[in-house]
Amino acid sequence: MKQEAQTAGHGCCSCGHNRREFLASVGVAAGWMALAPWQAAGETAPLPARPKDGGVVRVAFLYPPSSTFSGNPDGWWSWPGNEFDAEGRQKQYTETLRQVERDLGMRLEIPEASIANDQDAERLATELKETRPDGLLLIMFYNGSLPQADRLLAAAEEAGIPAIFDIGLGVKHGAVENYRRPGLYFIQSLDNLDAIAYGLRMIHTKKILAQSRILSVTEAEQSSETVEPFLGVSVRVIPFARYAERFGQVALDAEARAWLASFTDSATEIRGVTQEALDNAARAYLALRQLLDSEQADGVTMNCLRRGMLKPCLGFASLNGQLIPAACENDLPAVYTQALGQGLIGRPGFQHNPCYETEKNLYYASHCTCAPKLRGPNEPGLPYLLRRFAHKNEGSCAIQVFWQPGDPVTMARYYPGGEPALDGYAGKEVESLPMPPAAGCTTNVEVELTDRDDACQVHGHHNLLFRGDYARRFRLFAQLYKMRLADTGFKGTWPA
Repeated sequence: MKQEAQTAGHGCCSCGHNRREFLASVGVAAGWMALAPWQAAGETAPLPARPKDGGVVRVAFLYPPSSTFSGNPDGWWSWPGNEFDAEGRQKQYTETLRQVERDLGMRLEIPEASIANDQDAERLATELKETRPDGLLLIMFYNGSLPQADRLLAAAEEAGIPAIFDIGLGVKHGAVENYRRPGLYFIQSLDNLDAIAYGLRMIHTKKILAQSRILSVTEAEQSSETVEPFLGVSVRVIPFARYAERFGQVALDAEARAWLASFTDSATEIRGVTQEALDNAARAYLALRQLLDSEQADGVTMNCLRRGMLKPCLGFASLNGQLIPAACENDLPAVYTQALGQGLIGRPGFQHNPCYETEKNLYYASHCTCAPKLRGPNEPGLPYLLRRFAHKNEGSCAIQVFWQPGDPVTMARYYPGGEPALDGYAGKEVESLPMPPAAGCTTNVEVELTDRDDACQVHGHHNLLFRGDYARRFRLFAQLYKMRLADTGFKGTWPA
């Protein structure tokens, strides 16, 4: 066994992306919904990808062609000025959009001709109502095209189509408050292709979620299936006995040993964990993968407490590190939030129990299944140790991951129901405390909230904590799909 090691973290990576980095990450952000990649050191075959429709988005560029003004000495292009090459900009934008299309696995319908007048806009408005694509992307290169944009946005609203409206100019005269409304992601930013790509990612995520299946492993005697109404995720309930049977059949072969070595070889310490407990962690992980494969499922949650050596703590950490959503205690809202976050930002979240440090005004999160690869499956993981599960004496294996002080964090929680809601919090990591003396579950992190005055204003149980500054991205998703923002105690204006 490894001896006590220094748990000081690696250097923090930036949460921001330049254009190249962002576009390179788009495919990863599809995550569990596209490829469910295996990224740990142990060589294990990826789960077979279930074919899914990535969605169809109708794209329209709005501007009159330059020929409208050619030969006219009094012709004035207005904003953005006569030297602006709209046709050239459209070609540049289209090239990037095609790359996003390929990376996300969705289809963008991009006609070569722009929307040049009211007749063009009316024709497309009729088409939208007839074809009802999964989204509409409008890119406006001429201030005078605003009436056509308004007509198309109204048509999208009438047809229930989420819309992205990008004013691709450095300047535009007039107020914009009307465009910061539910059902619409409004962008006014010079050549901000990152923002457009994220808008498409939101549409893609919602589309893929509606084709996804989550396993719910419970005490049920028979299997059944339901659908979460808003996200459209299928939930297949299966008896715990099926998991237990698979667990008992798993062979500790080369695949199991390689997976186990991918954790033990990188741990800073292995504290009080027997080889039997490590072997059972491998059995749990491989049993889950086999069930995901046989049930054609994309994620899992389980009634996992008081299961002795069958608890899947390390397996859940591994699955989430591969962007395969896994949630403890059969918490369906938690696994929905995990799936949503993995789709939107390409990083796993840390499902946790909430607590509060009242004297320092800090929020305290702790649980037993944190993934080390909190930056994403292709990035270095955080330091961690393996240790016994904190609340029982059977000796099963859990994981303690050490978060990095000063790193920005985002917390989110999806609330299903008749009026689905989303809550998002921004903050920064303060400290991962030694345990003991700190109590709770194995992984813990203290967080300073940066968009609330009082840490005790955090609501919800089993919220998901993501590494990075992504609160606005969750809020934009809620706005685009007309979800209620819970916003308990929030100060500020979102989305900006």
